[in-house]
Amino acid sequence: QQQAHQRGRFAAAVRGKQEQERGGAMARGKRSSGHGGSSSGNAVSTATAAVVAVALVGSAQAGFLDNVRYAISDAFNSLVGAEQNAPPSKFQALHAEGVVVADYSQAGLPKVRMGHRVMDLVHGLHFDDILQDTPDELRPPAVVAFFDSNDNACMERYNSWRWDETAETELPPRERLFTSRYDMYSAPRRPWYKFVPELDLAKRFGVKSCPELVFVPRKCNGFTEWCEREVKDGISYMGCEDFKDQCTGFESWNGSGNMVKWIEERIEREGAPAISRFLQTYKEQGYWMQRRDHTSSDNHLRNLYLSEAFPGFTKTGFKAMPIPKAFNDWLLEFYDNNVKNRRTEFWDSESTQMSFVEVPTGFVDLDRERYLKEKYANEHLKPLVEEWSGVSPLELTSFYGMREYPNGSFLKNHVDRIDTHVLSVTMTVKKLDPEASAAHPWPLEVVQWTGDHVRYDHPEGTMILYESSKLPHGRPYRNNGGVHVGAFCHFKPVNMHGTDAKKWDAIAKAARKNQASHTQWARYRSQPSEEPENPVFSGTDYGQKTKWKHLDERDSGKTASLDFSVTFRNKSPRVLDVYWESEAGDVVHQGTLAPGSEFSVNTFQGHKFFWAEKGSTAPLPQGRMTMEKGRSDYSYKL
Repeated sequence: QQQAHQRGRFAAAVRGKQEQERGGAMARGKRSSGHGGSSSGNAVSTATAAVVAVALVGSAQAGFLDNVRYAISDAFNSLVGAEQNAPPSKFQALHAEGVVVADYSQAGLPKVRMGHRVMDLVHGLHFDDILQDTPDELRPPAVVAFFDSNDNACMERYNSWRWDETAETELPPRERLFTSRYDMYSAPRRPWYKFVPELDLAKRFGVKSCPELVFVPRKCNGFTEWCEREVKDGISYMGCEDFKDQCTGFESWNGSGNMVKWIEERIEREGAPAISRFLQTYKEQGYWMQRRDHTSSDNHLRNLYLSEAFPGFTKTGFKAMPIPKAFNDWLLEFYDNNVKNRRTEFWDSESTQMSFVEVPTGFVDLDRERYLKEKYANEHLKPLVEEWSGVSPLELTSFYGMREYPNGSFLKNHVDRIDTHVLSVTMTVKKLDPEASAAHPWPLEVVQWTGDHVRYDHPEGTMILYESSKLPHGRPYRNNGGVHVGAFCHFKPVNMHGTDAKKWDAIAKAARKNQASHTQWARYRSQPSEEPENPVFSGTDYGQKTKWKHLDERDSGKTASLDFSVTFRNKSPRVLDVYWESEAGDVVHQGTLAPGSEFSVNTFQGHKFFWAEKGSTAPLPQGRMTMEKGRSDYSYKL
């Protein structure tokens, strides 16, 4: 969740206009929703001129006229609210020699709209994830409008519905109804991976006409059971016609009578969702859902477009093997000695990759033996990852865990931070109920380079090496095999923020640009919330013990956040290292910065860092830094 959400490829004038429309609110890496705002001829002219300047800068990478044409089109369409298309040519990632990555996608499709009251669904798994994001007691019903952007007759009928405007001005807000749309033409053509039956939402709902409006009841929770197509060498290949859709009882509008009244009748029949005492009101609960919707949608765009544009290093993207015995023995010993210090893991409430809102995860902190964990990771894991990936030398950026996933946990498919989590290792340290685990395995799922969703039963004592910034991975189904104890190790190329920083910056920027070029931002407008006279509260205070700023805190400037982001900038003419220093005086390398480069980390009030010459752990003169809330920039200049 600390990964920055991308801003799109608009020039500063356009971004400024969008922020004005959003109430001027933008947190680092997160877009806040607002109301109001309108475009004018002067704004369009200013934005167009600014975007032409951006196109000139980018003309070295693409044709000048194409840059100008599409940049102007994007700027104008953003301001007047028109639909936009992605670039007509596809981005070609530069993979390592011999690496072939499938690409089933098609260029030039409509962009995926983000931030609107009517969510663009990219495929069925996206819809399932949105349903999973909200616990059963709180989940409202949903409506999906199906259309075909390549069918003129269908689009004429769909436009006559005024679906966007109707959802914004006539239907209840998010906490009472989820509204969305699904382009039946674009959905199977967007993914670089195979469009298997489980992803075909139109077929799952039996859509026969175009357009078609489907009402989905509250009981639909999104946990579709994928079917196993075949098994090869212990790897299950998923996706076929025999899947089990949990959702039943959905209805299609026959097109006669009043559409709004038809929807409202079914909302009334479904009954009102409960309110979490932690969230206090329907208004706040709706905003909480809206922010989580944003996270899940951005996650799917990353899996589609960020992943697509990042280079591949290995022929399959992952490799399973036993944990080296000496290292495995240390992991088990550490867990047994420290499990008494278990704590509940703390998460941002807007994050949706894990099920922590319903099922909190336990945490046995490896930082209790920080020196040993990093020593053993560098001795036992780094050489294996370097040999497997062909990327050397690598730098350890994170060794995280141990995390305890209890029954009911799930982990959605995602890609990791492209700046630090490039090549990674996930380890199954222990299964606390071996009998239950044998009966109900909780495999790791990845989308491998062939475009297949595959699953590997990841038993105790085994680890999987994987390209975590490119390979979508997770465990997107409930754990029913007892507590799963895992640990995670992440590496990046040593020169990623060093002497070859420009090369890696270009790779990262190209990947982010690819996602941005397929994204269209919109204003969020909705009917106001209506609070019940006699609210019914949920049995569980969903959202409690998570990082969340309540609406009254947002208005008053209070904050519920404990950590915050800071950026280290090297303004010196030499390569420098940045270190974190513990209260006990231990130092941990954070990164190497070439002249003029920077990187960001999340930290806490009072934590101490220092600058040092490359390869040295001696602080430079005036190079010590103590983190202060409210300050985000820490630069060093010799």
